[in-house]
Amino acid sequence: MAIIGIDFGNYNTFPCFISDFDPGTRMGGTVHDLLPSGLQDGIPSVFYYSKKVGVLCGEEAVRTRARPANNRIRNLKRHLGDSITLDDRTISYGEAITSVIQHCVRRANEQLHAGWQMTTNQISLSYPASYTSAQLQRLIELAEQATLADGTPVKVVGTIREPAAAALDYLAEYAQTKEETTVLTYDLGGGTFDLALVAAYPGGRENREGGIYYYDTIAHGGLSNVGGTEFDKVVYQLVLSKLDVPLKPIHKNTLQRQAEAIKIALSTDDYVEEELFYEDDFLPFQITQQEFEEAASGLLQQTIDATRQMLLEHPNQQPELILLTGGASKMPMVKKALEEALPQFKDRIIYFRPSRAIAYGAARFGTAEVNQDPAGDTTMVQQRTVFDLGVRFYNGTDDKVGHIATYIPAGTPIPYAGEYHGSRTLHENQRYSGFEVYEAVVSNPDRNNVFEDYVQIMEVTVDHGEGGVPVGTENESRLQVDKLGVLTIQARMKTDDGMKPVESTVQLTNLSSSV
Repeated sequence: MAIIGIDFGNYNTFPCFISDFDPGTRMGGTVHDLLPSGLQDGIPSVFYYSKKVGVLCGEEAVRTRARPANNRIRNLKRHLGDSITLDDRTISYGEAITSVIQHCVRRANEQLHAGWQMTTNQISLSYPASYTSAQLQRLIELAEQATLADGTPVKVVGTIREPAAAALDYLAEYAQTKEETTVLTYDLGGGTFDLALVAAYPGGRENREGGIYYYDTIAHGGLSNVGGTEFDKVVYQLVLSKLDVPLKPIHKNTLQRQAEAIKIALSTDDYVEEELFYEDDFLPFQITQQEFEEAASGLLQQTIDATRQMLLEHPNQQPELILLTGGASKMPMVKKALEEALPQFKDRIIYFRPSRAIAYGAARFGTAEVNQDPAGDTTMVQQRTVFDLGVRFYNGTDDKVGHIATYIPAGTPIPYAGEYHGSRTLHENQRYSGFEVYEAVVSNPDRNNVFEDYVQIMEVTVDHGEGGVPVGTENESRLQVDKLGVLTIQARMKTDDGMKPVESTVQLTNLSSSV
């Protein structure tokens, strides 16, 4: 069974698959692009709707008939929980994500059928390292609402953080066969900046259950609000300052579309000369590479600081190489800045398939997951939680802030089935008990600093029934993470018959990464 690896990017989506996977090679095999003709840079991750035309996705959403251009939605992953009004409809970004993934999977299957006479509904999906557990869960749900052309639902069989996927692609192809190797991925994509520290163990390592794994996702980091889009905005602001004329929305939209192309051109050219059609005339302007780099230096420094911090936090797991991936990493100033900030890695900072490594790694990971012996103890890749996960509790009825009880510490191998933690009701005749699940946003968070060091990701309400329960009634709850990285919570209440599982309603919160 073929597995389609998908790098669902903010700019483009890249599908691929492995034709000759051999379990004995662990992550090896030949990876093939599944891209329609003329889309070698990927399928545009764009959703379009207008009252006149209807819904268009991918390449169709950026062609001439997709007008007005303002009705195109991009950067979908950043707005997971948001909505937007286009003409006569309010459209959720979730709907847009499902539609674009569906379009890409169907287009990939067309290529798969044409070249290999088969189709598949199974996908291995990469996602940003900065995503919370709730965001990942929602992304999986949205992907599985997509269908093939015959109505077969899409099935997500593997999920892996984007920079880890890129590292796996490199390690599977280039890592030494006998020596352990560690690499750091610097992934500057269209919408996010992600980091991953990943190790390859050719001889295998034993996990806590006594099984063997060969790759370890040691650590992740990154910035959810820094990506190629922010560098496009820098170009846009530079142009505005040079034109110095009052622009109408149509002119601003044109410049916004030009900004990305100018940024890309400045990766190879010392300067770019362009013009804007304005009031029946053309306004010329020039942007130099030096101007752009100076204006973008603050953004770039944020990524450098995050990279340096990850290295400092893992002094005993220093990488042999830093891998540059993601389209925005191709800007010359990226490698130059890293070499200046981290001179110990000079000549060990390399570009590695900036447009394809994530998709290829996702395909390798998903295919290995599906093809491994389900009855065996081998796990090809040991994935881990990135930040502390816990539940918010209160010390009494006067406590308005509370504290976080850590249920799953950062770095915990997954899948993970946690232990139950006890709590008590605070009010007489209490009808409902709420369990607010929080994920840390920093390393080594302060459990009492709820609103700065954590973000709420789930809200779980337990109904104790008509009349409620006495004050001090015992409850128990636990968190679990499955192999896809999906977090769930179970709760139970003390009764005369012991601890009884109770029905609960779970609501995912703070889904938008733009928040």
